[in-house]
Amino acid sequence: MIIFMDRRNFLKQSCGACAAMSLGALLGTSFLESCGSTGLSVLKAAPSDGKVSVPLAQFEGHNFQLLRVNNYNYDIALQRKDDGTYSAMLLMCTHARHPLTKAGSGYYCTLHGSKFSADGKVEKGPASKPMVLLPTAIDGDRLVVTL
Repeated sequence: MIIFMDRRNFLKQSCGACAAMSLGALLGTSFLESCGSTGLSVLKAAPSDGKVSVPLAQFEGHNFQLLRVNNYNYDIALQRKDDGTYSAMLLMCTHARHPLTKAGSGYYCTLHGSKFSADGKVEKGPASKPMVLLPTAIDGDRLVVTL
């Protein structure tokens, strides 16, 4: 079966297809580049005796790491501070115990919209308490976080 198409319809359909493919390629490339440019990696670890440890080498070139602990309800934000110390914050909203998402330089609760600063202070409610800090210690070449 041969289908004939006039010049106008041919141009409309072929230009529309080219535009859609170009837009898709452009958006796809931008999306993938933005994902890669954040440098946000997820470290995975298994707890032992209520603690988890991470090699300090993981912080080379980065001041922030996201830690996902096996069988633990929340991720942990690990930060190397300017003075060389480390902090570990539980990515749990203090309002309704909902998991937090890293958003820019702070954290965001998708349930009710609470926002927290990079150091865990409430920037926007309904949360009224800062994020939970977990105890940290250096043991040789490892950062130990008490859960």
